[in-house]
Amino acid sequence: MSRVRFSAAAVFFCALVAIITGQAPVVGAYPVEVPPLPGANDFSCRPTPDKPYPVVLAHGAATDAQRSFGALAPALRRAGYCVFAADIGRVPFPAPGTSGAADRGWPGLGPVAAALQGNVIYGVADIASQTTELSTFVSTVRNDTGAAKVIMVGHSTGGTEIRELVRRRPDVVASVVTVGTPYRGSTFEGLPSMFPFYGALGMDGQQTAAQVFGPAGAEQVPGAPTLTALNAGGETPPGIRYTAIASRTDEVITPPETALLSAPRPGDRNSWVQDGCPNLAVGHDELLSAPRVIADILAAVEDAPPPPPC
Repeated sequence: MSRVRFSAAAVFFCALVAIITGQAPVVGAYPVEVPPLPGANDFSCRPTPDKPYPVVLAHGAATDAQRSFGALAPALRRAGYCVFAADIGRVPFPAPGTSGAADRGWPGLGPVAAALQGNVIYGVADIASQTTELSTFVSTVRNDTGAAKVIMVGHSTGGTEIRELVRRRPDVVASVVTVGTPYRGSTFEGLPSMFPFYGALGMDGQQTAAQVFGPAGAEQVPGAPTLTALNAGGETPPGIRYTAIASRTDEVITPPETALLSAPRPGDRNSWVQDGCPNLAVGHDELLSAPRVIADILAAVEDAPPPPPC
């Protein structure tokens, strides 16, 4: 999840336009978009016998593949992996129905304001819709590379989409790495100070998440039905190796422990960014750029021991 910056005045004006006049953009489902990204999206890349599975990266809410994976994708490619990442999760905006009411759920002030200013915000649609897009992209990667399965790496909301993808299609996923993903929901404690417009309105972290991150934010709070369903029977399924990476100084996914597995199965692994580097401060948006975290992700993808202490 990444900050979406806009002025309070713009948000207020755009929200009034969307709510009072019903002029929010009317869109349908979006196709998967594959952006240019160094180290990734070379569809001529073919897996090798020692690295038979491509790596598919899933970005978080209110961000995209280019902003998320500029450091990670090249690192994985240098390690010999075929790497792929798409932009998914453009939110369908509510359209006035015949009764004057919106046909779709409210997507949040942030995505509405951004869209009315001509900006595209990814990763803010509901988890089910984003997972469908991600599944389509995974199928494309498998078909083009000839790989039977893929390794999935997800940051924040991207990890929740991967969990839902595994629930639907466990046969196509070899292993999973989540980075700052709220398995049991986040209180989003730091958001009101990060987005003071909402804090000034008296919104708490969870309410702010619903406005900034849209349906994806609302579905990742403690007790949300989406997470309840994903955790039924255990947070991870048998037969697929999971690595959960978290930072003790994550200000968005709170408490930080929610980004770790509560009961890892044999073969699963929890990893604090601060393991071996106790004084390292890594915020939520730095989880895909800090060198230590990149090393943790590479080790998890390769099923190798964690990197040595700092």
